[in-house]
Amino acid sequence: MKASQFSENAQLIAFVLQKGSEWDPNVIELLEKTWGPIRHKGRLFAFDKTDYYKPEMGDGLYRGVVSFEKEIPPETIAEEKERSNALELTTASAETPELRHVNIDIGYMDMDKVVLPSYKRGPFKLYAGKGVWLDMLLTYAKGVFHPTAWAFDDFVRNPYQHDLQLIREKFKKARKGV
Repeated sequence: MKASQFSENAQLIAFVLQKGSEWDPNVIELLEKTWGPIRHKGRLFAFDKTDYYKPEMGDGLYRGVVSFEKEIPPETIAEEKERSNALELTTASAETPELRHVNIDIGYMDMDKVVLPSYKRGPFKLYAGKGVWLDMLLTYAKGVFHPTAWAFDDFVRNPYQHDLQLIREKFKKARKGV
């Protein structure tokens, strides 16, 4: 048997960091042009526990999670990471092309976990090829997403819990063809 016969698609998701507490319709349009229709659009939460993105994106940042109708083989996430980085660059202004107006952390969810690819290596990340490292940030057990010991603060606090559970349920139903 070929390894591809054991492949199982995963739910394509994105954690989107943007200015403002309401979804930017331009960002939603860009996401859908890139990955197709959105299956679930979660709430936006204040991204205020770190100033990491402040020099680049300013104040008043919010982050939320979306899922797409598109499902992917997990081994293709490096290509989706390249696509998300290219999309971020299209949102930069001509005057300051190094400054993004949106940060898109593309990733996937399967029935057991949430994984985000990164161009930064780390002690708990696994190499996926093409300069991409995989970071398993949340695991699913007993009806709840649990942060890993190395997860970023917002994943530890996990205001996305409700939306992630809804995304998982919708993904589960789509897999069953319901």
